[in-house]
Amino acid sequence: MYRYIAVLWNTHSESATAQAERIVERIGARLPGIACVLNDNGAAIHVQSDNHGYFECNRSNALVVLGKLFHKTFGEGKVPCCVNQDPATADAACSSQGRSIVEHYWGRYVAFGFQQETSSWFVLRDPTAEIPCYMTTVGQLTLVFSNMEDCLMLGLREFSVDWSFLSYSLLYPFRDGLQTGFQEVTAVEAGEAVSIRNGEPVGRHCQWDVVRLARDAPIEDLQEAVSLARSTLLGCIGALASPHRRIQLQLSGGLDSSIILAGLLQAPSAPEVTCVHHYDEGIGADERLFARMAVQGASDSSGRRCEYIEYRRQPHCALEEIMTFPRTARPAHCSGYLLHRRDVAFDGDTVQFTGVGGDAVFLRFKGNAAAIDYAWRRGIDRDFFRVAFETAQSGDSLYGVLKDAMVHGLLKRPGRINGRWGKPCPWVRVDRAEQDGLQPAWLRHAQAQGHHVSPYKLAHIGRMVFPTSVLDPFEGAGHWHGVSPISAQPLVELFARIPLHLLIADAEDRTIARRAMKGLLPEVLLSRKVKSYLDDHSVAVTQGHQQFIRNLLVDGMLARRGYLDSALADAGIQQVSPDHSSQVLGIFGPQINIEAWLRRWSGQRGAQAAAVA
Repeated sequence: MYRYIAVLWNTHSESATAQAERIVERIGARLPGIACVLNDNGAAIHVQSDNHGYFECNRSNALVVLGKLFHKTFGEGKVPCCVNQDPATADAACSSQGRSIVEHYWGRYVAFGFQQETSSWFVLRDPTAEIPCYMTTVGQLTLVFSNMEDCLMLGLREFSVDWSFLSYSLLYPFRDGLQTGFQEVTAVEAGEAVSIRNGEPVGRHCQWDVVRLARDAPIEDLQEAVSLARSTLLGCIGALASPHRRIQLQLSGGLDSSIILAGLLQAPSAPEVTCVHHYDEGIGADERLFARMAVQGASDSSGRRCEYIEYRRQPHCALEEIMTFPRTARPAHCSGYLLHRRDVAFDGDTVQFTGVGGDAVFLRFKGNAAAIDYAWRRGIDRDFFRVAFETAQSGDSLYGVLKDAMVHGLLKRPGRINGRWGKPCPWVRVDRAEQDGLQPAWLRHAQAQGHHVSPYKLAHIGRMVFPTSVLDPFEGAGHWHGVSPISAQPLVELFARIPLHLLIADAEDRTIARRAMKGLLPEVLLSRKVKSYLDDHSVAVTQGHQQFIRNLLVDGMLARRGYLDSALADAGIQQVSPDHSSQVLGIFGPQINIEAWLRRWSGQRGAQAAAVA
């Protein structure tokens, strides 16, 4: 179990102090195993962890870091080491409200610090946002926490559903921004610090200048980009692996998870690595050949060996268990967890690494973005037509590329960039025009500071910062502890600095990543252009649980609210088949997860509850 709860209150108020004392007492009494690591200056911070290599607490003076920090030292053969917090580091962090941490270090963390000059606290969430960080304020007391069930246990207040967030989430699900599923709960965003004085939030400041890095320090040379990508990839993987003796890798057979495998077997800490591959036997869905190839190639290049296990995916997963998950602050992708359940035995020392984030960071999408971004940055010069020709080879005609580059690049006229989850669903009755959503903290900060890059580079950064955790262990549901090295802050910052046309150089998607891994993985794997997807498996699970899904959605809380058309949903769910799979992503993603989330909050559980809702 991993959790933290911080209570911050106005010490000048007798009622707030008395309330804080009651809450602190309740935390100690109701959460056995949790420890108070600081109680001073109107703040009490409690932490629990059963694996300190994954989640630990470090305190120096008035700075408490929950998680782990690494130095930003990369180079050939170098792996960043952990930061040993000292008073100077703590003072710099507190005086800058955490900016010095974001600028000089990286990792997975939430940090609390006390600023003596202003008598205020700050809470900082790292730019990967992999550790959840929520807050709610009652009077002159603020609670910062990782687990919504813990917040409920304390009985601070009543909570009301934020329907505007849920309607937004039907089109743009699983976003990690300011809003949550409740009007009374907000999140500390990626790279953001929230100031709390006298028990109340008084300001929010983004401490991460990723857009400024992209604008002011672009990497224009292809070979330099490849070299930096190699050292940063191996450095991040090696650093994140260093605290762990045993690591399990979800090896799909694709490029991204294969890169993680190569990095793990190159890591100086030499952890025991077990690769787990789940396969389907449908047409074009069997990836075992490529997974085995990755294991053999990475083992040969490193001189190390790893265990390799194969499991056949089962279409009859226990989807009904979605009703038994904990109550979370936002709808989580519980169905994805069940669909690809980690059914391998874990112990307290084992963590699971994944290749999640690779498509976004390494740039795996078609379109005219590379040529538009080039024209936006550099205009029409002698190299533009080479970039336009390479861009055209990814799908559009050369004419279409030139037209878009002129209109949206050179003339900088706005274009539409699709950010939705899958294809439009005919039974979702939410007006997209009303669902602009609140911009993330890093983007609001960039606009306020006047840092401008092309909208397509902004979209690339936005995809990289997209939350990677399907269901994190802080919510108490998963029995695994996930690590996603490709989404690490140094890699996001590096690839933000690489112009889009270099990321698809020679008309090849993920060019930088492919070339960075030369010699560490088989060439046939690095040059592979197509990978199997899991549509067949998702379709089989949907068909096997058709009645359960219909009971959830056709006459559920979303339908009664007017967000889903019952008749169209009923027909669409029954129509799902291998030949009609376009809506599976929407059904399995936002729709059943939001509906199940609502029912868990309303106290309805299990398949019977779904039937009578």
